[in-house]
Amino acid sequence: MDRNSVIGFALIAAIMMVWLQFMNPQNKTQVEKTATRSEMVDTVPTGAIPPPAAVRADSLGTFAQASVGAEKTTIIENDLFTATLSSRGATLKSLVLKKHLDGSKKLFNLVSDQQKGALSMLFLSSDGKRIDTRDLNFRSVESSESVTVTGRQTQSVSYIFDVDDSRSIQVTWNFTGDSYEVGYDLKLTGLGTTMVGNEYQLVWNGGLTYSEKNKVDESTNAIASAFQGGGVVKLDAKDAKQAYKEESSGKAQWVAVRNKYFVAALIPLRESEGIYLYGTKKAGQEFENYVAALKMTVPSGQQVVQEHYRLYLGPIDYNTVRALHVGLEKIMDFGWDWLTRPFAEYVILPIFNWMNKYVTNYGLIIIIFAFLIKMVTYPLSLASTKSMKKMSALQPLMQELQEKYKDNPAKMQTELGRIYKEAGVNPLGGCLPTVIQMPLLFAMFYVFRSSIQLRQHGFLWAKDLSVPDSILDFGFAVPLYGDHIAVMPILMAVTVFVQQKITPTTQTNDQMKIMMWMFPAMMLLFFNSMPAGLGLYYLMFNIFSIAQQAYINASVSDEEKAAAAMQVASVTKPAQSQKKGVRKK
Repeated sequence: MDRNSVIGFALIAAIMMVWLQFMNPQNKTQVEKTATRSEMVDTVPTGAIPPPAAVRADSLGTFAQASVGAEKTTIIENDLFTATLSSRGATLKSLVLKKHLDGSKKLFNLVSDQQKGALSMLFLSSDGKRIDTRDLNFRSVESSESVTVTGRQTQSVSYIFDVDDSRSIQVTWNFTGDSYEVGYDLKLTGLGTTMVGNEYQLVWNGGLTYSEKNKVDESTNAIASAFQGGGVVKLDAKDAKQAYKEESSGKAQWVAVRNKYFVAALIPLRESEGIYLYGTKKAGQEFENYVAALKMTVPSGQQVVQEHYRLYLGPIDYNTVRALHVGLEKIMDFGWDWLTRPFAEYVILPIFNWMNKYVTNYGLIIIIFAFLIKMVTYPLSLASTKSMKKMSALQPLMQELQEKYKDNPAKMQTELGRIYKEAGVNPLGGCLPTVIQMPLLFAMFYVFRSSIQLRQHGFLWAKDLSVPDSILDFGFAVPLYGDHIAVMPILMAVTVFVQQKITPTTQTNDQMKIMMWMFPAMMLLFFNSMPAGLGLYYLMFNIFSIAQQAYINASVSDEEKAAAAMQVASVTKPAQSQKKGVRKK
């Protein structure tokens, strides 16, 4: 590797370091409507989570008669989850996924507010009361306390709240045996004049329970979000000193809350009036509490209004959420829309999904993927090696020019450019293959960091390819390095060193010797906190690169070397002739 190549690698590493710190996926939005910040106030804004204290009957006005009563729960079990519905609010109290465990490999409840539940209808009554249906006691239409549904079977569970003889709210949940999608229907009778402005909100309260061991990392991925006007709005309540709010009018395809790997999304089947997102975080805690709401209006003068919604309650699996055809896959952060996201959506994920049909272990899939990428970049590596051979042959002439024009840098650069052009070499050719791969590297970082495919899938000593393959936790953080020792980055740094040793170089000065050690060290520091899957990819890519470089070195024949020397000689002759001509004058 020549000096330019090493400088190129060093710059790439520096860019990765800076990018990791300042371009964190959750520090930016994708389209973006920036979430506005508002100072915490004493009054609870519309749509925000009410305080946990018991609701007083006199705060419900004409709805007060249903504020008390016995709660009845119904358990619905399908192939993918077990849900618990409550007559208190006709809401969802629990959702336990069957095929996805938490970081301790235990079942967990996605609903964070288990006391009041997650989903509710919110509106302002004509007598000025703020009505949250989670405070109302519905009556259950079904008598069964437990229902099981499998395959393509469907099951509905309905609740009714009677305000009086002419006014009522009916909530119907619709489950399918093999789907994370749930139907949610509202039947509003005689409520047109009861709701101020004929407006209400469908609200998901409380965010989602954190599922991973690394709560700090999960907190960086927890957001409330919406897809509106062709753009994604993301709200991140990362600062405990502030409350965050985003409120806007217009049609929305969905609103959602998510943690690192799971999402709860509300999808309207008719045009909404707007969105409301709200988030807070308590000091000293990593959990971020979110509200996501759809603003809806009901037609005035209509006695009975039927409303239909789709809910998605499950893993953030790209193919699954994309199949909803509402753009919910856009909640997945794959980086820059114009660069890394296309690599993630149209290269990495399709190839991984295709290979997964034949190979079940994702570690093997990553190795095969690294091999395929290495084969694709082989022509670049071959051209780079030949260019380095020519650069090596040009060194005596370059040193001569540098000495001759040391007091005239502009002239020296002009002459060097002429020589590069006539000799047919690219001074940056050594690092070109790596530069071209950088968008792929960043895209893989996002995929491995946010996609559920690698979660809890192990390979060799790595128990989970979506997190670092730590073999020793310090219990404290070492500056730049982290709080653990991961094996993949160490092995990768070794292969980087070996690769540098066998790659042709044009210089052997002290700076090059320093970089020979510095660059692997930089890679070690950078990848120590990366997912093990990403470390495995680059480890195998480097191993394939070493084998490929050894083959290229052995295959460059003496004739090719002689041809390169002759081409360099043809460049030096005009310069020497010009020098002789100057002496004659």
